[in-house]
Amino acid sequence: MKKLFKRITKSAAFHAIVVFLVAQYIRFVHYTSRRHLDMHESAKPFMRGDNPCIVSFWHGRLLMMPMIGPKKRKVNVLISTHRDGELIAQTMYHFGFDTIRGSTSRGGVAAAINAIRALRDGQHVAFTPDGPRGPAMKLQSGVITVATKANVPIIPMTFSSTRHKRAKSWDRFMVALPFGTIYYKIGAAMWNPTPEQLEAAMVAQTEEADSNVQIIS
Repeated sequence: MKKLFKRITKSAAFHAIVVFLVAQYIRFVHYTSRRHLDMHESAKPFMRGDNPCIVSFWHGRLLMMPMIGPKKRKVNVLISTHRDGELIAQTMYHFGFDTIRGSTSRGGVAAAINAIRALRDGQHVAFTPDGPRGPAMKLQSGVITVATKANVPIIPMTFSSTRHKRAKSWDRFMVALPFGTIYYKIGAAMWNPTPEQLEAAMVAQTEEADSNVQIIS
């Protein structure tokens, strides 16, 4: 019985069902929650698709990001080649996003090259610069290297929710729950930031989102 269960849970059909349900859950949470979007003025042209950019968010705040991703232009999400990355990649397809596979620990050079090409072709790229293994909210500099080579800005993003659970994983992954209030934060477009500047901005906006979501709820 155990062997049969393992075979089922490792099957492509089972993964497809799980991914479909996760995508529908994200939509359900978004549309059953009160929503507040705080977007910096400098980010608006990029978020509506006037020009390509990199959007950057912490791994632990990934869940709801598909609901506020940039419009019009194709979005490529940089996803690790680890097993969990495959499930995330398949979930992104449900929102019309493409993926670039690779991370700092595996396939990083090829992923960076593909990301630069996508940006130069006028597409967006999304990074989780503390993934896939952390430490949480500690920036790995690959995102800045890609932005500099492609000559595009980095736009930090995050979300917080009044109703959520936090996983016991390294990133304290936030799982938003339905019927709460979600605060989406899109920061200023940052051109050629240092790693310290980008990390500080991303940490500050995450703390701001956690604080403001309680005020507006």
